[in-house]
Amino acid sequence: MKKLVFLLVGFVLSTALMAQVTPSALAEGVKLLNYEKNKSALNFFKEAYDKNPGDGETTFWYGQAILAQNYNGISTTESIQKAKDLFQKSIQAKGNDPWLLIGMSHIQSLEGADVNAVKQNLEVAITSTLNTKGKYKGKPNQDIINAIGYVFAELPISIGDHRYAIDKLKETVSAYDIVNPSLYINLGINYLKLGGGENGGDAVTAFQNAINADPKNAYAYYRIGKVYQTQNNKESLDEFYNKAIAADPAIAPVYFSLYTYYAEVSTSIAKSNLDLFLQYADKDPIFEYFSADYLFRSGQFEQSLEKAKAMEAAGSLTIFPGLAVLLAKNYDKKGDTVLAKSYIEPYITNTTPDKLINTDYELAVKILSKFSGSQASLAVILEKAIAADTSKVNKLKYYKLGYEMLEKNNMYADELKWYTNYSALRGVKDEVYYYKTASIAINAKEGVLASTITKEYIANFPDKPNGYSMNVRAAKLLDTANNLGILFEAVNIQNEFLLKDVAKNKQALVNNYYTLIGYYNETKGYENAVLMCDKVLELVPEDPTTLQAKAQFTKNIEIIKKMQNSKGGAPAPPVQKPAADTTQIKKG
Repeated sequence: MKKLVFLLVGFVLSTALMAQVTPSALAEGVKLLNYEKNKSALNFFKEAYDKNPGDGETTFWYGQAILAQNYNGISTTESIQKAKDLFQKSIQAKGNDPWLLIGMSHIQSLEGADVNAVKQNLEVAITSTLNTKGKYKGKPNQDIINAIGYVFAELPISIGDHRYAIDKLKETVSAYDIVNPSLYINLGINYLKLGGGENGGDAVTAFQNAINADPKNAYAYYRIGKVYQTQNNKESLDEFYNKAIAADPAIAPVYFSLYTYYAEVSTSIAKSNLDLFLQYADKDPIFEYFSADYLFRSGQFEQSLEKAKAMEAAGSLTIFPGLAVLLAKNYDKKGDTVLAKSYIEPYITNTTPDKLINTDYELAVKILSKFSGSQASLAVILEKAIAADTSKVNKLKYYKLGYEMLEKNNMYADELKWYTNYSALRGVKDEVYYYKTASIAINAKEGVLASTITKEYIANFPDKPNGYSMNVRAAKLLDTANNLGILFEAVNIQNEFLLKDVAKNKQALVNNYYTLIGYYNETKGYENAVLMCDKVLELVPEDPTTLQAKAQFTKNIEIIKKMQNSKGGAPAPPVQKPAADTTQIKKG
């Protein structure tokens, strides 16, 4: 009897818990939206709405499907107006239904409404649907919070308070023993919407929690794979994309993501994934773009351009701005940079950062940098990319694109700023860092920085010649008249290194001795100038120029002595001879 009681209790508890996560009748339509089968989702929700137009939840999701009808799910002016009309009509008939309030909040955000006003409407939706009895009395309704999380996940990265959505989602998942996996997924997406690479870990944790709640959740595996793709982590992206396919082979976005990744690596693997994407995705004429893109990547440039131009003539550029990238690539390949610029410039300027990929920026820099005066605008574009991207690898690419572009145009002061930021993010002070920083600083005429960096270069790499030579170049920026002793010191430091192999460094030593001769001439240290002439003559015996200079210095010494004797002045200071082991000439 006790066993029967326990079984009944267990049955009641499990039934109660299952009731908390019973999937909605609309779940299949939401899955279609997640799988980016937006036309199928629209048909699904329209049919549901026609059967039950008074249901707020159905109306909400029908509006979401309307907003997703552009080729890539990005809302257009037309789709926003159509969804707005739907929600307003339903509100007039039903009043402030919480689902409709959330739907209208989505519209208001897209139209640029005040963030706080939007959140006030959402708070009404939340408080009006709090659980009123049972264990979770006073707790938020999971479906309502999930809808709010979905709205913010769909908003562009620059619109809406994504932290607000994160807080509501976290509050809700912590309040329940059993959680709808969709809450975790929308939590992860909103973490990514915050921007910055530091949120990727939180996003992956949220997606993994969705998998823990539903091990067959293909969409959660896909979202983790997307995070790793932004980090160029091939091993991890392959792992999670394969897990997504294993959970549901019909998840089309996985194949598209694999296509975009392998398009730069292997055209054959890319093509097989493109074929699978087209097999499982909704049929759409716009997908002709991907065939044209594959033709370009496989070297069939004329065929690619022909197909792309046909799509443009059919009006596809208006509904699919990404076609501009393919047209720009094709015209750049043909050498028509003017036409290439006419496509890539408006695309890269007008597209939001979360919809651009690193190769878009690379193409823009390649094309636009060929035109004088474009560097400032390109720098702004790259800064936008750096701010939006979560991948350290991609950020480094953008910084590198920036400083290389500026270097090619002799904009060394700006290049120095970009390379400094690049190096700070890279976090490695190897020889490349010291050499590049010193070189740019010298070109930018930043003598103090160049001098500091070259001294660090010498200290960390004492056996490398470039640190010594660059230290001399930096000193010349600070001691232009060669009379402050700065260049004198740098030359003597370099001489210590050069004297380790006199035969190899003969000409460099001669040049340095002449620099020291110049210093002693400027400071009237003629005795030391004579000593430097002797050093040159040891390396180049009977050199006429050096002999002539030595004679002049000797004559100057005699003149000074005669003047001092005739005036009864103090004798000339003693000659400072170089150290026997290094020939270093110390300043008198």
